[in-house]
Amino acid sequence: MVNRAFVNVGRWSALAFGLVYGYTHNSSLQKQEDAKKQQLEYERKEQLIEKARLAYAAKQNTTKPVVAESADVDSPDFDFEKFIAQLEAQEKK
Repeated sequence: MVNRAFVNVGRWSALAFGLVYGYTHNSSLQKQEDAKKQQLEYERKEQLIEKARLAYAAKQNTTKPVVAESADVDSPDFDFEKFIAQLEAQEKK
């Protein structure tokens, strides 16, 4: 039969191999989980930035009240097209 010492060496070797494999497998799974968490955190931050960008754009695009410019036809700065556009905008309201 096989010497008892060889059996014990085989058992201890299998145990050591199992421990090393378990440790390396666990560390690889942990790295994958950490990478996944970082990716999810990055995507969450991207979504927050996009929401903030949209909110800022909506805030900046609010319609400003049209200030009635003077209708001084004799002024050298008078722009007839702007005057007509302003009148049309007031009619639409």
